[in-house]
Amino acid sequence: MNFSSIIAKSCVNYDDRVCVVEGDHRLTFGEVEERASRLARALIAMGVEPGDRVAIFQVNCFQFVEMVYAIAKVGAIIVTLNFRLRGEETKYILNNSKARTFIVGDRYVDMVHAIREDLPHVKNYVCIGESLEGIQHYESLLQAQSPGTQPCVTAKADDTACIIYTSGTTGLPKGAMLTHANIVTPMTDTHTFYPGTLLINVPMYHIAGIVSIALPLYRGDTQIILQQFDPGVFLEIVEHEAVNTTYLVPTMLQAVLDHPDFSQRDLSSLKHIGYGASPMPVNLLLRAKEVLQADFTNFFGLTESTGIVSVLSPEDHQLDGSKKEVEQKKHRLTGIGHAIPETEARVVDDQDNDVPIGEVGEIVCRGKKVMKGYWDNPEATEETLRGGWLHTGDLASMDSDGYLYLSGRKKDMIIRGGETIYPVEIEAVLHKHPKILESAVIGVPDDYWGEVVKAFIVLKPGEDATAEEIIEYCREKLASYKKPSLVEFTDTLPKNAMQKVLKTVLRGEKPR
Repeated sequence: MNFSSIIAKSCVNYDDRVCVVEGDHRLTFGEVEERASRLARALIAMGVEPGDRVAIFQVNCFQFVEMVYAIAKVGAIIVTLNFRLRGEETKYILNNSKARTFIVGDRYVDMVHAIREDLPHVKNYVCIGESLEGIQHYESLLQAQSPGTQPCVTAKADDTACIIYTSGTTGLPKGAMLTHANIVTPMTDTHTFYPGTLLINVPMYHIAGIVSIALPLYRGDTQIILQQFDPGVFLEIVEHEAVNTTYLVPTMLQAVLDHPDFSQRDLSSLKHIGYGASPMPVNLLLRAKEVLQADFTNFFGLTESTGIVSVLSPEDHQLDGSKKEVEQKKHRLTGIGHAIPETEARVVDDQDNDVPIGEVGEIVCRGKKVMKGYWDNPEATEETLRGGWLHTGDLASMDSDGYLYLSGRKKDMIIRGGETIYPVEIEAVLHKHPKILESAVIGVPDDYWGEVVKAFIVLKPGEDATAEEIIEYCREKLASYKKPSLVEFTDTLPKNAMQKVLKTVLRGEKPR
């Protein structure tokens, strides 16, 4: 089972259909097959063999699609890197993965040259963009190869297809090994994006990006690629390209709804919006449902589970039925839904025993999408996959119907005077404040209490507030021990590429 063989069938079946759009570039499935086959032959000519690692360091682009396809064709392992990484971080991942081939965007070549002497395993350097001395030119490599389809190398279902490195917020990044069977599963399940033209504005190096590439390739759908999210450009493309489905994290959705062009754009083609990565304020979701004629799905997942673990389905977003049913559904909008059929989920204590209904524990899961393990890290693999269950590090409670409600990351939990505090609960209250745009809550050391609550607040444009006002607001809504002791106002919150708030930065922890 090589996941690229499934894509190969689509390229034959949908030969003349538009496959990828990025700016002025429009490629059919047939053209993607042709270019991927040329790249596959170029990789083989460089000496790339099955099992070799081929690393990609580039922003979203149409070439990303053909690179993922071509690397899988030859049986090599895709290694994607966050293009925001600096030299030392990049060097660590390349050396840890022992990547032999490195494909990089031309804007990052200076960084590559600065660390090149420290990359003993890399034998082939390829540059996307301008042709530069001392590094092979991507387009020239393709043009030098003969035309025609390159067959897909046979692979086992359990063979590693790609290695995606975690953010390293709790130490050095770990490379999650995802197999061909892992990648195929989200391509064929029924809990991902709706069929139709998909607008990709998530980073393609991320697991969300890899799944977003693979799914339309399998379905024969068009994928439109944004290099980076801009709400005005987003609105323009949805109207011009008749986009049917997309993914928006809460801050993106807020920016779209608040954009001055929103009411002037025809968004009638947009039938489905996926969201996740960070908690969605219910008021924002209800506003979006009112002004957009689209279904919504909340996706919760992680790299190690090849994306989705649980979903809050479009049906869960329909606020209909009796008064009691409507109230129940409104409450469920604060959660992350139930486990998908491909995945079994539990909520457990520190001894891996199930916690009672409604109590908080760690989400663990197992199923066809769970990673093979961490690359060259048996200790971390054993710890994370102990007992045959993927330990996510995410805390949640589960109701009697199997719906999950996040309480935050295990490492973000605050212990104040022996009382356990979950930041998500406080953040949910803060998000309802009429003056607050965003917030993030952490624990900070305190000589008396051990830890106290600190809230970082981003106010809406034109608003003013005091720390005392925010603390008093929380005192009225929460148990006294949960209210913030400290409030800091800031213009922005530090976030990663998926718009998750980086609480490690807020805590002042140095990245390692």
